Order: sequence, then structure tokens, then C-alpha cells
Amino acid sequence: MAMALLIPHCSGAMADRSHYPIVGAWVLKSETAPDGRVTQTIYTGYTRCKIYDADSTYYSVQLHAVGDEMMIIAHEMGRYRLNDSIYMERDRVMPFRIINDTTFVTEFEGYQELMVRSSTMTEERMEEIRKLVRQHPNDGDSPVKHFVLSTTERKLRKENHLFLYIIIGMALVAAAVMAYAYRLRLRKREVERKLAEIEEEHALRPTLVADAMRQVETEFYQSDYYIALRRRIEAGGNLSPQEWQELEQRLKSVYPRFSSSLYGLFNLSPAEYQMCLLLKIRTSPAEIAAVLKRDKSTISTMRRRLYKKVFGKEGSGKDWDEFIQSL
Repeated sequence: MAMALLIPHCSGAMADRSHYPIVGAWVLKSETAPDGRVTQTIYTGYTRCKIYDADSTYYSVQLHAVGDEMMIIAHEMGRYRLNDSIYMERDRVMPFRIINDTTFVTEFEGYQELMVRSSTMTEERMEEIRKLVRQHPNDGDSPVKHFVLSTTERKLRKENHLFLYIIIGMALVAAAVMAYAYRLRLRKREVERKLAEIEEEHALRPTLVADAMRQVETEFYQSDYYIALRRRIEAGGNLSPQEWQELEQRLKSVYPRFSSSLYGLFNLSPAEYQMCLLLKIRTSPAEIAAVLKRDKSTISTMRRRLYKKVFGKEGSGKDWDEFIQSL
């Protein structure tokens, strides 16, 4: 490891100014030869870089950009000193001139090097470079080793991508919520329209038609079919698929728009629809629970849930029963 020649402090003022003006990461922008020829910063694909610390330590590397990655060749770690016009490292004593906060010039054997402060080198990346130089100095005898820098930019890219994905995800969720809310509003308006149609149909139904429908209803509840069905229900027996189908068909002859009105308001499950059929023929919740093999509390919950979904507000099971009877 190369170490700089240590020069005693000349004065307190010189010591105060000897470190801090160039602390940070610097890259070579150009090199001017004694004959005036200027060579730009890239030398056969690499950029020379030095990191200066406030404790008078410097780290020298070559930077290589390979696609999206950054690779380095570790050179040396050493000590440096500087005052107003002199820069010293190893056995070199060089004229030194600070142009501004981001640029300084050194000269050695007639060659002037223009160094500019790196505006993109993060502290995490500088610390990784320091560690690699300390562990793997290029002393001239060992083979040159290349190291791909693994930290900051790649992490930042991943974090930025993750942040972008989060933003996109949040936007999609917000859009989905808005779309769902919009569909709910449309659904609510459609239900309100259909309920209004049902009420209007009942109100405008001619007396003759209403009387005829009441007569059909009375005959149904006095029929042998209904009496036999009631016995089955009171005994807690379940119905076969064919019996459910027959009940649906007989109710259509008595209440022609019952099933279509129900499905027009809400997409019922098979159990919910069977419960509504039983409610329509004046079956109690306890009897429905026995026929459907459900707890009575489950039947009560189903009735309240259906009322809320159709009307958009809280209601009791009895409220739903009264609605079913009105259809």
C-alpha cells in the first residue's frame, strides 16, 4: 500500500485549510500535456477517480461503466497534504490550484490534471470503494482485480421500481374502488327503478284483475297440493329437486312475476331463492330452517342481509318477509 510523505504542520491556519476543500469524490475531467494537447477523462474505457477524506486519506480507483453496472479497479490508499498552492501525496509535490468548489488543478512533470467533484457519488458508494481499496490494493505485483459495485444505484433503482409499483398498485386499487362504487350506484338506481315499477303495477292493477288474482291465490292455499306440502314442511322434511321445481312452477301460476321480480332485484343463491319460495307460501323461519337444514339464526341473517342488499339500509327479517309477501 502506497503511503504519502508526511509533512509537518506549518501553522494553525494552514492546518485548518489542509483537508476540507477537496473532501469527497473527484473524477478526472481532462489532462493537458506540456505541448498543449488535451486528453479527455476517458482512458481506454475507464475514468480515474479519487476519494478524499478529512483525515488526509485518499483512495484511488478506475471507474468503468458496463451497461447499467459500475465496475472499479482498485489502485491505492494513501495520505495527502495540501496548502494554498501545494498538493502532496507519496513522493510527489505538485502545484495546486482551486478554481471553485467543484474544480481544482494539479500539475506534475508538465502535465496538468483537471479534477471535478462528482455530483452523483453517494456516501454508500464511496464507503464501498474505500472498503475494496483497503482490502485489495493494486500494488503492481498482484494481478489486476475488477469489482462490480453492488450497492447504491442498484438499490435505488429497485427502491424506485418498488415505489413505482406501489403507486401504480394504489392507483389501480383506487380505480377499482371507484369503479365498484360506481357500479353500486348504478345497481341502486336500477333496484329503485324496479321497485317503483312493482309499486306502480300494483297501484294501477284493474280491480277485476286484482280480484281474479286473489281468487287464484285462495284456490292455491286450499288445494290438495298445498295441504300435502304443508304437512311435509311441518314434519321438517326436506324437498327433492323435483319438488322444488314443482313448487316454483305452481307459484308462477299464482304469482306470475314473483321469480322474475326477485332475480331482477338481486342475484340470489339457490338457498336464498328456496328460502324466498317458502316465505311466499307463508312458511315460518323455524320451519324454513328445518326444511333447508340450517340454524334458525342463519335464516334470520339471510333475511336481514337480503333486505340490506336490495334496499341499501338496515332492516329486520320481518321487513324482508313483508316485502316478499308484497311481490
